[in-house]
Amino acid sequence: MSARSVSVEDLVELLRSAEGAPITSDRIAGLLQDVEIDEGSLRPFVRYADDHYTRNLIHRDRWFDVMTLCWKPGQGTPVHTHNGQLGWAKVLRGAIECTEYAWLGCDRPENQDVAGLDCLAGGAQVKLDAHEPAICVPGSPVNRVTRRVTIHSLGVPRDCTEPSVSLHVYSLPFDSCVTFDVARGACWRRNLSFDSKRDGYDVPLRP
Repeated sequence: MSARSVSVEDLVELLRSAEGAPITSDRIAGLLQDVEIDEGSLRPFVRYADDHYTRNLIHRDRWFDVMTLCWKPGQGTPVHTHNGQLGWAKVLRGAIECTEYAWLGCDRPENQDVAGLDCLAGGAQVKLDAHEPAICVPGSPVNRVTRRVTIHSLGVPRDCTEPSVSLHVYSLPFDSCVTFDVARGACWRRNLSFDSKRDGYDVPLRP
């Protein structure tokens, strides 16, 4: 069955209607897989920058963050976590490479026993194991972050020469993550901000 076209507003309403039942990884992935986003409604949330990928907030409520990430060739994220939240990413234009990492240990294991965060970070001997990268394009299965798969990096593949756009949904919303310098084995907590947002949302914007 082909995916049905919906506007950004329709997608937000579909997600809001999903809040009445348990929010599971499979349930939201199925919802996102079954729809295509209307290009006209997406246009206000597509903004690029020359020196970084952009985060553009579409919707935030108690249960969900919905945003576009817009990428020029060569741009990508550092290796980072998701605070144990669930996440879904759907590529709308271009291509995105996702590399997942397994956590093998660190010198500050006591920093993981903290309420509301995956950890306090601050490790100087962090060991991660990179998995084989996966390439996601329009029509690919929805890429997911789960309670078990929570560390990854995203970026435009080297052979992709066009700008890319991906739609991201997170539950619960979160405003910081742990970022890793894999070569040095270090990690630190990083506050998150947006490059643009809709009116009415009290979230930090990039300076």
